[in-house]
Amino acid sequence: MKKWSSVTVTAAAISILLGSAPLALAQQPAAATVQNVQTSVKLDQTVTKRLTDVLNTLAGKQTIEFTSVDNAFGLWTINGTLRGTANADFIQNYDSKKGIVQSTSIIYDSADMNKVMDHNLRSKVASFLKSFDTDKVFKTEAIWRVYSPVDEVGLQNYWVLWGNDQSIYIDLDHGNQITASFMYSLKDVKAALTNKANRSLKTLGMTTIKPFEYVLRQQEGNDTVWNFRDDNELNNVLIGVKTGKVWAVKNELGMDWTGDKDFVKAFARPKLSQTQALSAAKSKVQSLFGINLKGYTLKMKDNEYTFSQKGAVTVVGKINKKGAFYSLEAMPANGVRN
Repeated sequence: MKKWSSVTVTAAAISILLGSAPLALAQQPAAATVQNVQTSVKLDQTVTKRLTDVLNTLAGKQTIEFTSVDNAFGLWTINGTLRGTANADFIQNYDSKKGIVQSTSIIYDSADMNKVMDHNLRSKVASFLKSFDTDKVFKTEAIWRVYSPVDEVGLQNYWVLWGNDQSIYIDLDHGNQITASFMYSLKDVKAALTNKANRSLKTLGMTTIKPFEYVLRQQEGNDTVWNFRDDNELNNVLIGVKTGKVWAVKNELGMDWTGDKDFVKAFARPKLSQTQALSAAKSKVQSLFGINLKGYTLKMKDNEYTFSQKGAVTVVGKINKKGAFYSLEAMPANGVRN
């Protein structure tokens, strides 16, 4: 996991902001003109203005230089620099067929954080780190301002602070919500925690196990967890940072179907009856999560089995073609896993 490998111009993630976020950048009147633009590449005035409008909305009025463009295909990639409040590089993706700027990433040096980021946002990040980064390992190496309005899956409007195998994202469209992920080597985590993760994976009972390679300390939504995993994320165990509780165990090496058609055929009808599902899950759920499934109701959809009881923790399990659970996850009634 290289520190910037998970961010592309269409990536989703976490961020750090420059003040109150523009909630609908594409609909705001553009204050920019093309007068502060230099270019050593061939771009017509209409494209230049569209690119410039987004850059000025995100970064304020700067001197812009477009330095390269790859327009061999319908989706162009344009690179350039900003000079003004702080020097920065930028990357933009432009859909030449639709005539829209698909995404913009502005890459600032970490030393310029105070110049480009609003004081209130910096304070929020500092407050977050005080509780999340108890080991004081985070060190900002780069700051990205990203706007990707056509991304239907990930974040669209955010800042991200990058460290060494660390990231902090702030979602500007959703109350500056912070998501964070810090990587630790297994030797830097308490042995008791690693042992609990290994025992949990063995308790799940799949015959093949891939050893964990590292652990992530993650904050996402209401979850504050340790995520033990391998590089391919075939095996995962989530353990609450504050409580030390196991919340999820997954071993995708237990998935035994061959493609979508085989999956649909295998789970067209319930593989397990309610009695069989309860029998297969109850001892594992008790051992992993300390939950007694007596009195729980069961809903089944495809290979997913959901055990629930009003006001109690919900348990979601997924089975393979043999009817064995390769994934079990606990969701507390208050939605907080920590």
